[in-house]
Amino acid sequence: MSELRPNKAEKAIQLLSSWLERVTGVFSMVSGAMLVLLAITVGYGVVMRYIFRNADPYAYEAILILMLTCIVFSLAHTQSLGRHLRIDILDRYLPKWARAFIVNLLGPIMGLVFCIPLVWKSWDRALFALQNGQCTNTTNIPTFPMMITIPVGAGLLCLVLIFQILNYLVSLKNRGTTVEK
Repeated sequence: MSELRPNKAEKAIQLLSSWLERVTGVFSMVSGAMLVLLAITVGYGVVMRYIFRNADPYAYEAILILMLTCIVFSLAHTQSLGRHLRIDILDRYLPKWARAFIVNLLGPIMGLVFCIPLVWKSWDRALFALQNGQCTNTTNIPTFPMMITIPVGAGLLCLVLIFQILNYLVSLKNRGTTVEK
């Protein structure tokens, strides 16, 4: 009976992880599309400013919005793939179990300590912008759509970090049960 629990937990984590990977993949694709739009918008802004000598204020603000969305939407997928920046000086001097502990448990916990307040406070700011109808100063673009991207992207990153921790803990438990036999 006790042998079924790790298998059920492992299956549940694998199912949720695969679902989360699909969702983060979609967000990553949206981020890539935003990157293409960003390049087009930057090109348009440069042509308007330097060839036609008529700077478009909408281009500048669109660039800021697209840049923010591109970065925030790609964070969770980058974390789930393990393609983020790491300090590899620790890889040389620490044993394998310590590196795994830092990468799979300590690092994600530290990420959650940062991301949970970010989601909370940015959600409050986005709702405040929606309730008060905040707009940008120069072009009167509503700020709520760009402000909501931060809690959505950071919330997705929180889910990825939580599942990374759970997956590591289940793998430790399964490794411990196989060693005992």
